[in-house]
Amino acid sequence: KAAIGAAFNGTGDSFNTRIRWTEDNQELIKSIADDPISTRNEWSIAKNPWQFLQLCFEWSDVVVTQKEKFWKVPIGVDSTASGFQLLSAMRRDPIGMKYANLLKPESEDSAPQDAYIRVLDAAAELANGDPEFDSVVPYLKHRSVGKGALMLAIYGGSASGIRDKIKENLEGDQIQIEWNELKQLQMLVSRAAKKVFPAAFQALDWLKKLAKAHHAQGSTSITWSTPTGDTIHCIKHAIETETIETTYNGKVVIADWNSREPDLKKQVSSFVPAFVHCFDAALLKEAFSDWQHPIASIHDCIRVLPADMDRAMDRIRDGFVSIVDGDPLAKLADDLGVSDCELKRLPQLDQDLTAVQESRYMFN
Repeated sequence: KAAIGAAFNGTGDSFNTRIRWTEDNQELIKSIADDPISTRNEWSIAKNPWQFLQLCFEWSDVVVTQKEKFWKVPIGVDSTASGFQLLSAMRRDPIGMKYANLLKPESEDSAPQDAYIRVLDAAAELANGDPEFDSVVPYLKHRSVGKGALMLAIYGGSASGIRDKIKENLEGDQIQIEWNELKQLQMLVSRAAKKVFPAAFQALDWLKKLAKAHHAQGSTSITWSTPTGDTIHCIKHAIETETIETTYNGKVVIADWNSREPDLKKQVSSFVPAFVHCFDAALLKEAFSDWQHPIASIHDCIRVLPADMDRAMDRIRDGFVSIVDGDPLAKLADDLGVSDCELKRLPQLDQDLTAVQESRYMFN
């Protein structure tokens, strides 16, 4: 029921609200399943129309007409900003963990926390009374702006990359933005994100410093182990280019991608997302390596049959606590041979990690 309600209205409501929507719209669901062509105006307005339509068919077959004995269509959940979750948990940051939905909701009817909206609210506070940002304030009502800023920034994204993502997201909302406004908007929301969630961004800066300290020891690549025992080897090579002046085609640049010359600058920038993403993979491996039920997974998203969702979520919570247990950032520095004297370890804050066991929307 929650999956059907989410397919129609999105995942911003509480589970209880999604369930109530399905219970209150049984006739609509049945009529859509019986005649999807003439009811297309009703189901095409859903948040995920094709997924909603498929679930209507399945609900009708299994629950209404009972012509099918077993439910065969999977339902899905994905992490609410997985990189933000992981860095906040590694730091034991109560604010970051709250807005990453790693903690228990206030009540059964509480909707998921939204870090992207929180960033936009903070951006509006920063912009209040500052004429420099007057022209971009109207864009702060679009959640896609906050998502574009925080989602990319938390992986160490560049200012230009964040601008491109915000522009792409706004275009998805059928909104055009001028270059000067885009630049101002990116500056504002990036500043807001760092103000609201300083612990996560401190971790990003620290990871970059760690990579540089490792290079200072003479290393030309970065190798570390994941919590599940896998080895990651991060290496970037410079691209050798040669410019050729042609008679009819002007300048042509020929690139040699097989250069063995290390590109340490790009290696530093790629190390941060590589480290965070390897924990996404470690979580799914920790949770589901011995799973005996149907499952599809990619990055930070799973799809399972409804009967298996509760046990899948239990495994995700257990797996998450397992991979961020201890001090993963300090362990990484130790593994890379960077001492506390060379790079001061980041302190962990005061959030109890076991609180994750009572989370409800960490995968939503």
